Amino acid sequence: MKKTKLKKSDWAVIAIFAVLIFINALSWLSTSFSDFYVQKIYPIYSAAPIFLAGLLPFSLGEFMIIIFALAAIVGVPAIIIFVIVKRRDDAKLKKVLSVAARILSWVFAYVFATETLGCFVMYHCTKFSDRYFEPVEHSEELLLDTLSAFSDRIAELSVKFDRNDDGYIIVGDPSEDCCEAMKSLSAEYSQLGGYYPKPKKIINSFFMSQEGIIGLYIPFAFEATYNTDIQPIAVADTLCHELAHLKGIIQEDEASFVAIVACLKYGGDELKYSACLDAFYYLYKNALELKGTEYEDRLWEAVSPIPQQVWDNDIGSFTADYWEKNKDKEIIPTETVAAISEKLTEANLTMNGVKDGINAYNRVVELLMDYYGNGGEV
Repeated sequence: MKKTKLKKSDWAVIAIFAVLIFINALSWLSTSFSDFYVQKIYPIYSAAPIFLAGLLPFSLGEFMIIIFALAAIVGVPAIIIFVIVKRRDDAKLKKVLSVAARILSWVFAYVFATETLGCFVMYHCTKFSDRYFEPVEHSEELLLDTLSAFSDRIAELSVKFDRNDDGYIIVGDPSEDCCEAMKSLSAEYSQLGGYYPKPKKIINSFFMSQEGIIGLYIPFAFEATYNTDIQPIAVADTLCHELAHLKGIIQEDEASFVAIVACLKYGGDELKYSACLDAFYYLYKNALELKGTEYEDRLWEAVSPIPQQVWDNDIGSFTADYWEKNKDKEIIPTETVAAISEKLTEANLTMNGVKDGINAYNRVVELLMDYYGNGGEV
């Protein structure tokens, strides 16, 4: 075979990768660069793609993932067979492999570019708490006080909804209310300003459920999407969380916090309740780890206002019988899918400098304590 000569398109791909590697390196080295990019460049870069993707009635990201998966399932075996059959025809073999390699290189360049510019750089910005809050001591007492405040609010709101025969809350589509709540919060956190598309439903939601994913920000499609299998009361807070990612707030704890505050401050009862349940989940989970009788007594006092029906029906993203009803949908065991998903999430977060990996989700507790400790209303 003759030595392959690089075309202009090949040099273009190489240049793109070089620039992206430089941008990633700069974001790791300079918080100021990351802050400037997210505040000044990302809103301009992302505006048109977000708007155009929002015009589609389906998830472009899900469609792209399906196409890529099908291409891999069909294309890889096809190329292997072609190589075996045409191994003596050097010219044709070289041409086909060259075309396949170029297509794949452009696909990876696109994904790397959108992930870098819509995700990776954001991991290295100034922490949300450093930008917006006066420091408070994250004490056991403040944790329990914050938990108690959310418990009282849950008890107050839980009686305001109609429920079905199984005891689950009946709500409508909260998409527009979520977009309006996020826009309203931009008066306090300017990064949240601008256009908000309606979050997209994922058609193949069961696989997301197996992975333990209730919402998904897809940088290469400029979309906020969500799992349609979660119970309705969990949807509003999930939508706001994914919309926060769309505005460059990429850290999971920060997106969760923004979603909770947007719903609390600017939402109706449905959004407020959805946010309180999410906040309660994290606060209660952390409070259970407190050691000592005095803290245990205060913990049970803090959660005592919550009605039994809330424990039975409202806390948690899925209905109690969800897995039993959907058992026949399993192609790969849920335990296997969930374990792989957790490992991949851990690897992605660690690769982007999030030292505590998947435990970063729990850092929303500190932000909620900062918020409450600085006089924020629940």
